[in-house]
Amino acid sequence: MTHPACDQIAYIAALPGEARALARLPALGRARRPDGSRVRLGGMGPERAEAAARAAIADGASALVSWGVAAALAPGLAAGDLLLADGVRSADGRLLAVDKTWRAAIAASLPMGLAAPGVTITEARDVIADPAAKHTLHAATGADALDMESAAIARVAAEHGAAFVAIRVVLDDANTGLPAAARVAMDEAGHLQPVALARSLVRAPLALHHQLRGLKQLAVAYRAARITLERVADALANAPADTPPA
Repeated sequence: MTHPACDQIAYIAALPGEARALARLPALGRARRPDGSRVRLGGMGPERAEAAARAAIADGASALVSWGVAAALAPGLAAGDLLLADGVRSADGRLLAVDKTWRAAIAASLPMGLAAPGVTITEARDVIADPAAKHTLHAATGADALDMESAAIARVAAEHGAAFVAIRVVLDDANTGLPAAARVAMDEAGHLQPVALARSLVRAPLALHHQLRGLKQLAVAYRAARITLERVADALANAPADTPPA
């Protein structure tokens, strides 16, 4: 498949904020965009992403989009930068293909100034929060960014002969770590856990200032990423009629 019809496309997102850049989500975490494409909220991690992708295929989708934020591994990538992947590398080192023609059609529909560098995204089985670990992974794999879901979605797409692309936006750059408080602030379904967050902050009062500063920086980065996601979503929804559907 090279130019999937919009009503055959399913966007798979891990976090509610990622999905809401595309559509308002009902309680069940599924929605339709005005163009007929589907949006499915899967939750964080490869297992949840795989389950969401399989559910989308069972619901009639024949083209899958891994949608959301990613962590940068390569220097030079900053919060809010768009990553339109050339390929996705699984944790075992396999390179999983994207649909090149579909990817090119998406790139053509984006406005000037919204850079879409061709990058490789590698699979992480867990959150990688330490900059040193990011640098090590970049050196070992050559990948430009990482997330926990794209490879799982790509595997399901390949298994079912479905088209696949990954549209991700940088949240944290290669030199930025995620504060410990942020790692407990959400559960695997992507829901905010205020009690767990408060407990994390109280347990380490000496590090409170550092944690709060890190959370503030993360919030600023997330706003930048969300703005880019919304711009991409709008561009895809408003692509001219002679542009192949994305």
